[in-house]
Amino acid sequence: MGDDTGVRIEIPLFAGFDEVDAIAPFEVLANAARAVDELNVELVGADGPGEIVASHGARLQCERGLGDAPDLVLVPGGGWMRGGGARDAYAAGRLPGRLRELAAGGTIMASVCTGAMLLAAAGVTDRRPATTHRAALDDLARHGALVDREARVVDDGDLVTCGGITSGLDLALHVVAREWGPELAADIARLMEHEVVGPIRVSAS
Repeated sequence: MGDDTGVRIEIPLFAGFDEVDAIAPFEVLANAARAVDELNVELVGADGPGEIVASHGARLQCERGLGDAPDLVLVPGGGWMRGGGARDAYAAGRLPGRLRELAAGGTIMASVCTGAMLLAAAGVTDRRPATTHRAALDDLARHGALVDREARVVDDGDLVTCGGITSGLDLALHVVAREWGPELAADIARLMEHEVVGPIRVSAS
């Protein structure tokens, strides 16, 4: 992942996203950026710069929108079951459209919780192993994903998905271990006083 100019990871925020879905993996990856040269991690606006109000009322100011060629995009969920959040972003179609373009251009796609439904709307999960929040597993399956109902994290190369909310910590630590080594991931987990729950499924391909 990345090239001579470094690695850029973006987490696109939309109105009603779940705070933990985005902030938990952001903290893991931001800690990794302290140890990895030229790794940049940023919370960005799904629809451009500006203030985003999350599902529990937190307000975050994003200086930039989703970029043209990030190396990895991590999509949070929130609101899929009760309405708003990911459900509204799914219906609007703008973010899924951008995700489709980025995936076609080689960006690695990741999702936390029902962020997987936005990847599904983008066609990214079609006939591929994936998971999401347990309450949305049937929805993801109906969109054509090969749903893993037991794994907490599913790694299919350029598509990495995880279950609900706090599993974003496990996904981010897995990405760190995969890209920069298990020792760094273990150091970050100790720093954050988090033990990976698992299971983590990695595609044989």
